[in-house]
Amino acid sequence: MDKNTNSKLITSYLPHGTGAPLIKLLKDETGICTGNVKNCRGTGSSAHNLNASDYDSWIEVDVLDVVVDADRAEEVFNFIYEKAGIREGNHGFIMQSNLIGATNFSLPNLPEEEF
Repeated sequence: MDKNTNSKLITSYLPHGTGAPLIKLLKDETGICTGNVKNCRGTGSSAHNLNASDYDSWIEVDVLDVVVDADRAEEVFNFIYEKAGIREGNHGFIMQSNLIGATNFSLPNLPEEEF
């Protein structure tokens, strides 16, 4: 395994249920298979006075993280931005940061799994 010191982390917060299909699009349309999606829930900072009974007002979101080489970061960032519909409002947000390092790895070529 090789350490890559020229990598970027692209993180996007998306409406619940949209992260996994976006991972598949990334693989199918860009060849990127370094994504991870997880589900979380929270609320905006304007609701800072919540108590335990207010937890049902929190929303669920998918958090999509993708590690890419710096030379593809803009392409992948724009791909996620467009495919997730972030410009349309209330469809999440996206950010990009530098990584000190990332490890390149590969998996064996296995049959495609259905979601």
